[in-house]
Amino acid sequence: MIFSSINIFERKLEKYLFLKFVKYFVFFLLISLLIVFLIEFVELLRRTSENPNISSTFYILYLSFLKITESMAFIMPISIFVTTMITCRHFNKYREMVVIQNTGLHSFRILYPFILFSLLLSFVYLSFLNPLFSHTTNIYQKIEQQLFRGKLSLPSISKSGIWLRQGSENNKIVIRASNFLPDQSLFKDATFYIFTKKNIFVERIDVKEAKLEKKFWVMKNAIINRPNKKVVRIDEYTLKTNLSIKKIENSFLEPQSLSIWKIPNFISLLKESGFSATKHQMYMYKTFFMPLYFIGLILIAGSFTIKFTKTKTKSFLLILSGSIFGFLIYVLSEYIYSLGIANKLPTLLASLSPSIITIMIGVFFVIHFEKTN
Repeated sequence: MIFSSINIFERKLEKYLFLKFVKYFVFFLLISLLIVFLIEFVELLRRTSENPNISSTFYILYLSFLKITESMAFIMPISIFVTTMITCRHFNKYREMVVIQNTGLHSFRILYPFILFSLLLSFVYLSFLNPLFSHTTNIYQKIEQQLFRGKLSLPSISKSGIWLRQGSENNKIVIRASNFLPDQSLFKDATFYIFTKKNIFVERIDVKEAKLEKKFWVMKNAIINRPNKKVVRIDEYTLKTNLSIKKIENSFLEPQSLSIWKIPNFISLLKESGFSATKHQMYMYKTFFMPLYFIGLILIAGSFTIKFTKTKTKSFLLILSGSIFGFLIYVLSEYIYSLGIANKLPTLLASLSPSIITIMIGVFFVIHFEKTN
């Protein structure tokens, strides 16, 4: 009878902890989103002040709303970490944590409802929110490209090949290539469609190989077709350009603008076309390992705030120490991710290791503070 009553109490307690955590998480997340929204709104006001095409404040509000969805992947880990500290601190403030610990529950069991919520959040994010946020991010990036960066280069990649666009004061050029050799900056089986600014077709150039050099396309054995004129064959033909390999790679769809479920196909297309897919692979693995990272953050934040302290000074020092460790974990994680993007570490290792390191540090601190209780 005693054991059954304890079990019922534990279930009710876990539900109580879970609901408290959800309440504080939603509150902190909304506050964070509001702050980010205001920052983005002010920044967009500044950027659009000199653009005569944008005069509506409502349109800037719409752009700001689209932009904040890009920040969700950054805000969520911070919200999980801070919410854990706030929730544990709340229980300590009203001495509820003393009652909970006197029931015999260890720290891992107390933090279990928080971990459960983080797993549920990860599932909802991967299943529903990520595809939605990637769609809104995609819309924003296209609008930003048109409003702030011009329309000189809008590359795309598909099964039909690589499609590039470049422009100048006199013409517009659409380029299609079947493949790309990065070591030689060489585009295979390329076709150049050249138009005037008024979209009047000028000529078509077909080449087996087109090399992108500094400010010029260099083509060998070019076949030039012009309307109502004979086909011209030229051994070597050059065409002025404002493109570079770095510009092209940077202008492909950002990982954040693709649904996590569409990225594997896009990675395959990038690899088949000869472009680097490291950035997209890192983003994909990092997103899939996000639940593990959340668990590590909860363990670290909880370990520093779950212990009841009699003095405010000691409580403050523990919270400060936990915050510093959280910041150091973030810096270390970003450093490891950057090594992965730079191909200094294998992508899978660079994506997984921050989560594993965070969990190991969290487990160590939970056990350490459990023993000092």
